[in-house]
Amino acid sequence: MGRKCSHFVDVLVIGAGPAGSSAARAAASGGLHVLMVEKRPTVGLPVQCAEYVPAQIVDCVPVPERCVARRIRTMRTHLPDGQVVETPAAGYMLDRAMFDKALVVAACQAGAELWTAAQAVAVSQSENLVQVRRNGVLEDVEYRVLIGADGPRSLVGKCIGQVNTGLVHAVQVEVILRERQPARTEVYFTPACRGGYGWLFPKEHTANVGVGVNLAMGGNPHQALKHLWEQLNLGEAAIVGHTAGLIPVGGMVDRLRVGNVLLVGDAAGFTHPITGAGIFAAVVGGTLAGQTVVRALKSGNMDLLGEYEKEWSAFMGGPLNHALSKRRYRDAHWSDDPDTLSNVIRETWVAFPGYTARDTKHIARRN
Repeated sequence: MGRKCSHFVDVLVIGAGPAGSSAARAAASGGLHVLMVEKRPTVGLPVQCAEYVPAQIVDCVPVPERCVARRIRTMRTHLPDGQVVETPAAGYMLDRAMFDKALVVAACQAGAELWTAAQAVAVSQSENLVQVRRNGVLEDVEYRVLIGADGPRSLVGKCIGQVNTGLVHAVQVEVILRERQPARTEVYFTPACRGGYGWLFPKEHTANVGVGVNLAMGGNPHQALKHLWEQLNLGEAAIVGHTAGLIPVGGMVDRLRVGNVLLVGDAAGFTHPITGAGIFAAVVGGTLAGQTVVRALKSGNMDLLGEYEKEWSAFMGGPLNHALSKRRYRDAHWSDDPDTLSNVIRETWVAFPGYTARDTKHIARRN
């Protein structure tokens, strides 16, 4: 980059979402000098998430009571042919902005440093440098290990040749409910939500109503949301928030580690290819990455960074690859016929026994 380095850290984390802050907390807890760089001026905002997490997340990270908007007990799945199935799905509706802030606070309390309104604009792996624009000034940050937690279209991932494929476009509104809803999430499959689904996830007095669709399959997120709105008979319901974003559903990138650079969270393709859920995987993956970096730098053996990919694959590789095979099967057999689509969903959605089947015709092999 031809600039004098103005900062040096052991670990530079790009992105302060759940993955980045979890990695930063783990690395800082191990005594490393950690810097988190977050392009948004306010951590957690705008929220780009349906905000549901499974109950087992508490095994990996504390969820403060102030971050819980609603406890959820079940999930109800609505099929195009009219069948409705309710299944156990214990979890939490989060106040996602507050949850993200709680994770960042925990990382900073462990010793990590945070820059907000600071955007990484260039990465030089050969020089171990990242150029960051902060307060209108370009600053160079030199690192020993770089962790990319910068979302579906990760700059860090692009710089090491690891790019997400298969993106679902999601749009969501938060609406004021006429009455308090049961403690369950509602999932809607319709031909209008091509390659995805719609949802109503209740909080106390509001609900997140949204859709995710695959543009490559002809999906139109705004038309799909309009269709769901009409299906739910929301009429003139008051909208108190809008959000939109990308969800990587094409599976993990080929390499989670290239040299002294690691990818976590959406940047690594950790989102579940069928459900689109990513918070739990982000927290777990970020924590594993941070712990691995501590072992590598403390021992002086950078080859230990390779353990991160092995540990993650052992923990979540099987379930995510299975989900990817189901998504590929579902996308290939998507239909505008309600009965045909319903049968496909019964084979590929997590609420049905068909999801666990490992019929060889469904298996999508990675190159």
